[in-house]
Amino acid sequence: MKAMRVGVKVYDLDWYGRWGLSAAQLARLLQNWGIDFVLTQSQRMPMADSAVRSSVPAAQRERLSCYDERATREALGAAGIGFWPTLCTFFEPAALTSHPELRPVSAEGRPMGQTDWYVGLVPGDAGWLERQCERVAQTTAALQPDGVFLSFCRWPGFWELWTPQFERSAAADYSYDAGTLDRFVAETGAALPSREPREAAGWIAAHAREAWTRWKCGVIVETVRALGAAARGGQPSAQVMVNTLPFAPRDWADARTEVFGQDVDALAKVVDAFEVMTYHQILIRSVGWIGQRGSQVKAATGRPTYCTIQAAPLYLTGQHRKANRHDQLDADEFGRALLAARDAQVDGVIVFTLSDLLREALGDNDLRRVKALWAIKG
Repeated sequence: MKAMRVGVKVYDLDWYGRWGLSAAQLARLLQNWGIDFVLTQSQRMPMADSAVRSSVPAAQRERLSCYDERATREALGAAGIGFWPTLCTFFEPAALTSHPELRPVSAEGRPMGQTDWYVGLVPGDAGWLERQCERVAQTTAALQPDGVFLSFCRWPGFWELWTPQFERSAAADYSYDAGTLDRFVAETGAALPSREPREAAGWIAAHAREAWTRWKCGVIVETVRALGAAARGGQPSAQVMVNTLPFAPRDWADARTEVFGQDVDALAKVVDAFEVMTYHQILIRSVGWIGQRGSQVKAATGRPTYCTIQAAPLYLTGQHRKANRHDQLDADEFGRALLAARDAQVDGVIVFTLSDLLREALGDNDLRRVKALWAIKG
């Protein structure tokens, strides 16, 4: 059995603000826990709140005013821990205030509203991509990271609702805004008779469904290509990892490609690694499902593939209560989830999130999840 690499998502600064660790202490802690790399929030590429809080709590603001991101990158690098700042490619709700043209439009002509914390952005907007490329280039130049992690790099949709009982027809298909339709026509030559969303969507469904899907996937591939070039402009050896939906081609008639525009075969030409969001508790799946979805991406692409493992349950309250997700995810289940990924022969796992591990290890003096990480190191 080959050795597994272990990463962790660091989507807030609780380690610094709440737990009072220095950069050197964080590096030693991660090293002691067997963690090889971090996918981390960066001050240079702000991250909005999602299923987890990324914003700074008021009680931590004074301490965080002294935070030095470059020192953290250097401390982790000196400890041999890879550093991957995260770009929320098409997720930044605040941007919709000043750029309403970025709001996706459904096939029924409805502007996308917010579901829980999520509202996406139109992926085909050239101005937005240029802005994101500038952010990436500035970040890699300043931090000289090992790579960049591209999250929310897909067409809009709240995929966390797609549990086994979910019907694809219940999900809106985006984006049929005029700008996107204009670009589709210009780049494919499709004889689209109308830019009115309902009429355009109906015509595409009847006459150009395959071309529309292929073009949507191409937009994501070209987005990754441009962001990768921007990353290497700031740091020539920087790699790119893409945040990938955990759907196989047979799931909802290949919704990963048709709805969300993620064709992993095509993406393999422009990315260095795939992170598969195998959040089994969120999607009400067994731990065995984790390895199945990870190995599907690995087999299809031949690229290094990492399964992300939840350290705590999510989506339990409010509108999500009716889904009846398990409200517990104990250390034993966490360990079995890690083993499912290891046995599937993917290249490693990524824990979601560091704050969950810290809460148990430092707050409760419970190291069972940390020990489970060491158990898969090979």
